[in-house]
Amino acid sequence: MKTIGIVLREWRADVREIPLYAVRTDLIVFLRKYKINAIAIPVIYDSKNEFEKIKEIIDFCDGIIFPGGKYIKEIDLKIMKYLYEQDKPTFGICLGMQIMGATFNGGIRETIKDKNHNSEKEYVHEIIIDKNSRLYEIIGMEKIKVNSRHGKCVPHTKLDCVAYSEDGIIEAIEDKTKKFFIGVQWHPETLPKDEYSNKIFEKFIEKLN
Repeated sequence: MKTIGIVLREWRADVREIPLYAVRTDLIVFLRKYKINAIAIPVIYDSKNEFEKIKEIIDFCDGIIFPGGKYIKEIDLKIMKYLYEQDKPTFGICLGMQIMGATFNGGIRETIKDKNHNSEKEYVHEIIIDKNSRLYEIIGMEKIKVNSRHGKCVPHTKLDCVAYSEDGIIEAIEDKTKKFFIGVQWHPETLPKDEYSNKIFEKFIEKLN
């Protein structure tokens, strides 16, 4: 049985508290539909030589998911570059996509604070997908509706930008030369009945090493 590693994200209820490292329940529930193992990759962001400490876990996994979160740390970029070099199937969600973009000469900036990009609704806005992309090959549609709840976005990156919202925010990036190296700005794991969300996860699992 294949194994997916999920990089835990730092979470604080209060800035004065010791940080917790967690993953959202909806991602775990979504993955339970498939015949795969899922394990946590605990990253202590302020620890010295942290990459060397978790490299064995990363190598054990057949693919990696970078889920949503709030902060990008230097170790995130190091892990992402390693996954890219090893051609290990990698799926970035929200902050995970932003880490992908930042790793490859990208930037991060604040998103316009409006309901089109920060809403708890299931479907918030449309995205337009490049018909020459791997993402289009997976989804098979040029326009789909997605959810959206993020405070930052990727303004540019050397990776291929393959989907945009109607107001120009980059919604998906990829490298088509890799087995699976795709990041999306929305949260497909919170849309368990959505056919396009399922198609993305199914293709990711299909491409596991």
